[in-house]
Amino acid sequence: MRGHTGGCVSFGTGIIDEKSSKQKMNTRSSTETEIVGTSEYLPKNIYFELFMEAQGYKLESNKLAQDNQSAMKMERNGKDSCSSNSKHIAIKYFWVTDRIKNGNIEVVYCPTTQMIADYFTKPLQGALFHTLRRVIMGWDHISTVFNQETSFKERVGNTEETENMVNAAPKTKKVKLTYKEAVMKQNGRVRKIAEEGNLEEI
Repeated sequence: MRGHTGGCVSFGTGIIDEKSSKQKMNTRSSTETEIVGTSEYLPKNIYFELFMEAQGYKLESNKLAQDNQSAMKMERNGKDSCSSNSKHIAIKYFWVTDRIKNGNIEVVYCPTTQMIADYFTKPLQGALFHTLRRVIMGWDHISTVFNQETSFKERVGNTEETENMVNAAPKTKKVKLTYKEAVMKQNGRVRKIAEEGNLEEI
């Protein structure tokens, strides 16, 4: 099965670059997918670092956020952390290890609920979708993702909690109108607004 590479670059205030693409090779596990995705996207990160240095701005830190602990170990230690399930991964994907050992990049853990790149790879729902969208569009500062105190829950499946919420919600009776009745109702509202002189509301 082919994984999906998703990533984004920020300078601490907002997103300046993103990527979302299908990977060109099949992978056997989520860890392998993360390794391949990091190898595909990290050159963009390095490019921006070099570009800023060429303009005379030296970055204080360059952090790579990951939510997969085993992928983090493999990126730090290279082939030394490969087990029987991951020793088949090609050595070309471990060039990231050299960058980390040289101190060019620091790998940090990022909880899944704060992983902005998930917006480009997963069908998110509810509050998490809206929070990440606002950050990516630049409507909110990126720190709002990391300052969230509430835990995001996926609205998938019929859990006991959601069933209780549905049963407790007041049920409103929907009135079905024919097309003629709906048009007459709308025309009556338009006439009332016109008589009051509030034509801007139309």
